[in-house]
Amino acid sequence: MSAITTQSVWLCMMASITGSGTSYGMSLESKQYQIVASIVLFNHSYAQLEDTLSSLLSEPCVEKIVLVDNGGAEWAATLNNPRISYLSLGQNKGFGCGHNFAMKHYLDKCSYFLICNPDISFAKGELERLYHFARDGKHKFVSPRIHYSDGRFQYSCRLLPTPANLFLRRFAPRWGAKLDVIYELHHADYTQSFSIPSVSGCFMLMDSQLLKQLNGFDERYFMYSEDIDLCRRALPLTEILFYPDATITHAFSKGSYKSLNLLIYHIKSVISYFNKWGWFFDRERVLANQKCLKTIPMTSPTEKR
Repeated sequence: MSAITTQSVWLCMMASITGSGTSYGMSLESKQYQIVASIVLFNHSYAQLEDTLSSLLSEPCVEKIVLVDNGGAEWAATLNNPRISYLSLGQNKGFGCGHNFAMKHYLDKCSYFLICNPDISFAKGELERLYHFARDGKHKFVSPRIHYSDGRFQYSCRLLPTPANLFLRRFAPRWGAKLDVIYELHHADYTQSFSIPSVSGCFMLMDSQLLKQLNGFDERYFMYSEDIDLCRRALPLTEILFYPDATITHAFSKGSYKSLNLLIYHIKSVISYFNKWGWFFDRERVLANQKCLKTIPMTSPTEKR
């Protein structure tokens, strides 16, 4: 009897130390994914997604990859990998709606949620560094250094846009390029981490509880500007941080420059954004942009990024 009692006490002590309770070897933390990555697909092939999947699967912190099929990617349901889940939306309701569908299924099951484009790739360890930066620093919204496929630096950190920023860069690129120097923070010191009002939606690592507070993306935007809107709604709740020591590659096809339908979606989204937040009289935008320009580290125009 005493031997049984001693064994029981020993098991209870081990359970207390490991936090395993009655399910020995399974901690409470293991019931929660570290990162769930969400990718929205529409008429994508496996070949187009292969590099993105390989990059994500190389990172142990990405414990679940959710492929949301907005149409034309039924092949994704046949992928035989326990870390990959397939969800079908049934119809194409847009980029934000697709990610929101994944959030409804997985936000309660993860610490961080990664919004990821299907044209992203990176070396092993890059996302791990970004995750540890966010987790260890208790940061809720972080974005890495981004390069184009040819190695050029992508200016993914931005101010909150004015109508001139978004319309001129699309329809009068020579004038838009002059405004982009400030709008895209070309003179920021990208060797340092800093806080910005807006980042590219191609790769955003966010605290799951923050996304729950925000209710995900605003589904009024079918495609384009939903990332700016999400950043703007997050600003009163948290800093949005650029982290220079994690680098990803973004192929970035600029679809609205090649497709009339995508151009129409782009214009509609921009109009929706300014109808919501204000066209010319937007005090919050002014204050957020002024704060950013006063606080970010700057470098000379000749220094490399």
